[in-house]
Amino acid sequence: ARRLHQQTALNLQLLTETPSDKVRWRLRPLWFGQVIQLIVGVLLTVTFANFWIANTGSPALLASGLLMHAWSVALIISAVMELLLITRIDYAGPVLTIQKSLAQLRLWRTRVSPWLGLPFWLLWMPLMAILFKQLFGAQMHASVYYIGIPIGIVGMLATVWFHFWAHRPERRHIGEAIDAGSAGRSVTRAQQYLDEIAQFGKE
Repeated sequence: ARRLHQQTALNLQLLTETPSDKVRWRLRPLWFGQVIQLIVGVLLTVTFANFWIANTGSPALLASGLLMHAWSVALIISAVMELLLITRIDYAGPVLTIQKSLAQLRLWRTRVSPWLGLPFWLLWMPLMAILFKQLFGAQMHASVYYIGIPIGIVGMLATVWFHFWAHRPERRHIGEAIDAGSAGRSVTRAQQYLDEIAQFGKE
């Protein structure tokens, strides 16, 4: 009876809206989120570019501005890549084709995009140096780097180690939980919906 109820509900859903509309609607929050990330990335790129151009006389501030400028460009590239992956989905195509496109999007979000945060084990220092200069008109004390750089390197290595540790076959449930968080609710819900459609078609 429960199975019949599920099939009836799915049949009603298919009659009232096509799978393509459902998938597009579920990916809409992710699309808007990446547009916001793109805008923020552009604003940060301009801000950090203006900073290092204005501080070419100070090697430390110049390096800080260039590093944050480079990270902001990476932020833009990541947003553009995700928007392209979302845009190229053929919503009018077969379910299998849409599933493959979603798998590519999920792969990017779970295997590439998360590493954008890894450099912040070290980048928080140039960011603080920039903020310190802008707020107080002075340079951050060098002792911050002496303490922060070793801690940052250890933190980066530990993060990389944990990532590969969690994704070993014997700890698959941990890796899957991490990937689900990285993929995001929009992609996960869209994939689950298409999986239901594909499974229904086989029965």
